Amino acid sequence: MTSSLIIITLNRATLLRRTLEGLAHQCRKIDEIIVIDNGPTRETEEVVSASSMARYVPEPRRGYGHARNRGLAEAGGTVIYFLDDDCVPEPDWSDVLWNVLDSGAADLASGSRAPGQPGLAARLEYLSTDGPVLSPGLAAGPARHLSTSNLILRREVVTKVGCFDTTLTMCEDRDFTTRARKLGFRLRYEPQARVTHYPAIHRLSDYLEKMRHYGTGTSQYFRRWRDEEPIAHLLPTNPALRLLLLPALSVAGTAYLVARNLPQNPDAVPLSPLLFIGQLWWHFGGFEAVRPEQKKPC
Repeated sequence: MTSSLIIITLNRATLLRRTLEGLAHQCRKIDEIIVIDNGPTRETEEVVSASSMARYVPEPRRGYGHARNRGLAEAGGTVIYFLDDDCVPEPDWSDVLWNVLDSGAADLASGSRAPGQPGLAARLEYLSTDGPVLSPGLAAGPARHLSTSNLILRREVVTKVGCFDTTLTMCEDRDFTTRARKLGFRLRYEPQARVTHYPAIHRLSDYLEKMRHYGTGTSQYFRRWRDEEPIAHLLPTNPALRLLLLPALSVAGTAYLVARNLPQNPDAVPLSPLLFIGQLWWHFGGFEAVRPEQKKPC
């Protein structure tokens, strides 16, 4: 079997350089590394060229779906890895994921993300996103969906599932892996395949804007997979009702985050007031996602 690794990036040359440096120390060699530049710049191209082990591919059509699909079109491996440009893998990362597939335990597998970015804002982002679902402290086992921030899959999965959806603001990976599961492919979470995450979150405003973006994208995904996602049934599709219930939904969302972060991230408890503010922005993003649906044609 041959392997390809796809990294999509957008104006984050410094972060990308650190990721490529981490890949240079993998104990299992990856046959080709493809960097998809989703907003082509000379600086990003120079970083890729300097690595001597990656191939630079510009993709001017903006969006996660377009970038990931370009990567799939460029990749020649029978086994495909995905890694985010702000994630640095442990030396055994590629080997651990490869062994999950090679053992026959799964057709797609995803690993864990440990926090690497210092500061309060970055910590809040971790507790609101990775902590509940991608913590290294969580148990290995079957999964309902996976993240392309740290993923391996067989080429046959792509052949049968098709492309990433380019109409979604985000969660295109969640949509893709859910479609794979519905077709009978086996998904597995393997926390031993660990990467360290360095998100570009430096200020509280960065965190809040990220939460708003996540709320919009996840709500779009929930509308599509309402019958697959129990939480989706708790979120009103009527914009006026969604806005009215925004405080109550934010309280429930905060309680969910605290519960899912324990016991591996106990600081979620004292930070819960700030997580609540993040949830207000998340649910406001969700309100923005459902609002256009109510517009009627003239």
